[in-house]
Amino acid sequence: MKKLLLLPLLTFAAPVAAQHIELQARAGTGLFRFGGADAQNASFINYSDFPGASYTNSPYGSRWGAGLALGARAVRVGARNGLLAFDLGYEWLQSRTNITGLSAAFPAYSSYRGLYNADGSTALRTQNLTVFVGFGHRFAAGPLSIDALVGPEVAYVFGLHEKGSGTFDYNGRTAWSTDRDRHLAGHIDPRLRADATLWYQRLGFNASYSHGFWNYQSGLLGASPKVYSRMLRLGVAYRLR
Repeated sequence: MKKLLLLPLLTFAAPVAAQHIELQARAGTGLFRFGGADAQNASFINYSDFPGASYTNSPYGSRWGAGLALGARAVRVGARNGLLAFDLGYEWLQSRTNITGLSAAFPAYSSYRGLYNADGSTALRTQNLTVFVGFGHRFAAGPLSIDALVGPEVAYVFGLHEKGSGTFDYNGRTAWSTDRDRHLAGHIDPRLRADATLWYQRLGFNASYSHGFWNYQSGLLGASPKVYSRMLRLGVAYRLR
């Protein structure tokens, strides 16, 4: 009789025992750019002789730039290989913009500003802390397995800095440079993220794409150009347990 009573309990306990928590770490390259109607491949420099006063007219470039992405993840693996993941990350990223012109007044007090041919590029560097909650499934194929996840991501943008250099046509070739903070740090960028990791034992290869929805140029007086974050991560992962 006792054995008959234990059978339903064992049947219920088996799936519970199959569930477990994994801890993972990841590191790799973050490729970053801006999308949206007003993200541009090229822009021009508003130039000044005063240190730190020059700036890129629109540094929100549509060209990919390389950065760094780090993260730690807890994954609950269900009895049927369903996944629930919680990921914390740090990102140092940069988009790039080609420079094709430069606007300047010579001498600086002149009321006339000329437009000069220029070359070079500007990088807009951003630092983020991210939280990602992913839902998905683990697919097994012999010694390999693939974790496929999708879900919401929130990035806290706490640093935004422009840095660029090149030359322009004035008295031969003259150097220009920019190096200044952009006053948009401290904002929340909600994103949608798709994430996949190919595993062999404890070692994995991770790839993910994030599509941002916060307009980095919202709130400008008289206009609201639309530029949104786009990010691709490629790197390695390690299963700690």
